Amino acid sequence: MIKHFVITEYGLVRRASDYLLSGRGGTLSDVFVSDETFASLKQLAFKENADPILSFTIQKGRECLRVKNHIGLLQTPDGTQLEILPKIANNSNTTQARFCLLKMLRCVPNLPFQTLSQAHLQHAQLPLWEIFISAFITEMEKLTRQGIQKSYVTNEGEQPFLRGKWLINRQNYIHPEVLYMAHDEFQSDIVPNRLLKTCLLFLAKRSRYLSNQTRLRQLRFVWDEVDTSEDIIVDFEKINGLMRHFNRYEKALQWAKVLLNQQSWNTGGKDLNDSLLFPTERLFECYVALGFKKYLSDFEVTYQENLHFLVNDHAGKKQFKLRPDLVLRQNRRTQVLDIKWKWIEPNISNYGVEQSDLYQLYAYGQKYKANQLFLIYPSHESFQHPLPTFHYDDVLGLTVIPFDLISPLADEIEKIKDFLINL
Repeated sequence: MIKHFVITEYGLVRRASDYLLSGRGGTLSDVFVSDETFASLKQLAFKENADPILSFTIQKGRECLRVKNHIGLLQTPDGTQLEILPKIANNSNTTQARFCLLKMLRCVPNLPFQTLSQAHLQHAQLPLWEIFISAFITEMEKLTRQGIQKSYVTNEGEQPFLRGKWLINRQNYIHPEVLYMAHDEFQSDIVPNRLLKTCLLFLAKRSRYLSNQTRLRQLRFVWDEVDTSEDIIVDFEKINGLMRHFNRYEKALQWAKVLLNQQSWNTGGKDLNDSLLFPTERLFECYVALGFKKYLSDFEVTYQENLHFLVNDHAGKKQFKLRPDLVLRQNRRTQVLDIKWKWIEPNISNYGVEQSDLYQLYAYGQKYKANQLFLIYPSHESFQHPLPTFHYDDVLGLTVIPFDLISPLADEIEKIKDFLINL
């Protein structure tokens, strides 16, 4: 049975046996796993060429692992699932944090999370894995209502009668009474269907949510005539050239690939075969940028523009390309915005804003001849309003703006738009 733990980013994973006598209970920032699971995660923390997902530390003589800036699902060889959620508050609420993660995932390109509906978001009280399973089932139910696609498949073999094409060069002349024939059959047992059937059976063993289990059983009955894939990697490669004939299968197959391969949106996917992890900063950046491009129609919005370089070398060659997250243009005014996933605290020195970020925005302001500069950070209980403006000089200023992940994206962009216009 799958063991499931929920933790927020930057939380600590501890070995349960170290705390048996303390009576401590786990929280979203502090979970206790079995010794076997801890050993697997510790091995990952020291693995070469893997993204920095976990860091090893010692507290009061006991080994701990700190979750870093990735969110999503991590599974260990013993079947334990670690669900890592974004930290959106000092005392994070699991449902709200998962809801924010799902909203950000819907902006990920080239993966099926864009099909997550509002109904899926409303079930954020369920484990992330079960929500993904439900989304796959929804796509499968659509295909089933439309009818399982069939195709002609060439079968070869020995037969006692003529059927199809006689392959003389493969005829066994020791037994001339048996003919080696090739014939086409119109059937549903084809590669795309096998991959989907394989995913159905895979999920049926891993789902613990009654509604998903029921829907999976119903689908397995309908898809009973289809065999499973013998090699999912090879079969996914085979369907690349077939997709123009299976357009309506696209989303279901994307989900199957993600769920079977545990594919994530980061370069560490090859090292973490059982992970669905995403860099938090990239998710947040993509989500905010999508909102500006979709809902800020009064401005010309450019995402990660690369028109300018920081310097020219002694030979006049341009070097160090600048790539601000967002450039807004309206009525000959230029505003440059950068998006950061960092924790801002209005009551501490420098608010938690890093000096390097201020240098970076200053370079953007000079090269783009910007009228205004902005840094966007996630909001939380202590950071609900823009910070007082930093002034580089009498003309150029930088304002730090909170971005609320819980509120609807359109509402949040409208609120920032009013601020951009009235500043």
